Amino acid sequence: MSAVELKPPKSAAPGPYLGFSLQSVRLCHHLFKASDGDVVGIEAEDDVTVYRANGDLVLEQCKSALASNPISDRAEALWNTFANWADRCKEGLNPDKAFFDLYVTPVKAGPLVEALHAAITDESIADGLKRINALVDPKKPGVGCAPHVTRFLSQGDFVCAKIIRRFRLIVEPEPTEAVREQLRPTLPAETLDAFCQAAIGFAKEEADALLRKQLHAKLDARAFRKRFGAFARKHDLLGLLISSTPPPPTDQVEAVVVQKPIFVQQLQAVDCTEELLITAVSDYLRTVSDKIDWADEGRIVAESLDEFDEQLVREHKLARDEIEDTMAASTDAQRGRALYRRCSGKTLPLEGRALPSHFVSGAFNGLSEARRVGWHPNFKTLFPEDG
Repeated sequence: MSAVELKPPKSAAPGPYLGFSLQSVRLCHHLFKASDGDVVGIEAEDDVTVYRANGDLVLEQCKSALASNPISDRAEALWNTFANWADRCKEGLNPDKAFFDLYVTPVKAGPLVEALHAAITDESIADGLKRINALVDPKKPGVGCAPHVTRFLSQGDFVCAKIIRRFRLIVEPEPTEAVREQLRPTLPAETLDAFCQAAIGFAKEEADALLRKQLHAKLDARAFRKRFGAFARKHDLLGLLISSTPPPPTDQVEAVVVQKPIFVQQLQAVDCTEELLITAVSDYLRTVSDKIDWADEGRIVAESLDEFDEQLVREHKLARDEIEDTMAASTDAQRGRALYRRCSGKTLPLEGRALPSHFVSGAFNGLSEARRVGWHPNFKTLFPEDG
């Protein structure tokens, strides 16, 4: 059996589990982690129970350690848990077909329970039973944890030894991180908490719906993942490319305007308003940053940006040809402003995913900076590539 699992904390405090009970968080974790064919229940055989397709059970007792240490050697909650497991075996549970898990958060220490977790040989299990027996003072059999220890030991060394052999202690600093680990490979960092919260809530709602019908709250893991996938797609949780770049400060935008890069000169050539110019510079700066971040973080394939630019160039040509046909009597500046508004207002996806509102405008201004597109009908003459 592996050592006690102590994962590094993600924050200084354990937090409120995103507003959900510990059992709901662990239910969600097991639904994502369980194999196809497994069923996960809450408040059934234990706080959380995994019914494996091969007939095995995982009985998990969940303990919040925010106010006390539930795994100290003489903790009443600890030995009540072991006694309950022993009672289940007396009632017919086959201990050879069950795992007895004790989940604790945040991190706490308990020398005896850690030794039981590590006990895999007959000798170490026998030593564990000896230490458990020592917890009961014959002169004070009703004090503290003693009644629970006695109830556990009353099932006999044979049953108690099997429970210890199949016992696992799981200690984590923060329970929602286990859910995030299941979701992190497919989600950008800035959506992870929202997605995690939605997943836990989705699991809780399904379990609660069964309980309201006076049914056992048991959920098929594979079916849950399919339903949640559909829920996520419906709400675009998987279809968004979200910008982590805030709007640039006013002084930074004004500095770019003063420097007059090519894309600014292109807009000034068609007499754009100051407001439009400020927005264009802001969109350009944010888009440049987004492209770098998304590619570096692996949220998009870098080559997709080249394909996106080619699409924008085609969209520019189509819009320009239409405006030249329909606005032939207008001035060059009027046609240029109309072309810019038409292009920057387009809604296009990248890799099939929706983009933030500033991105298309910013990308067009990036192409304008490179002189691949322009707004004035004679932009190629006004801004030659070697100019």
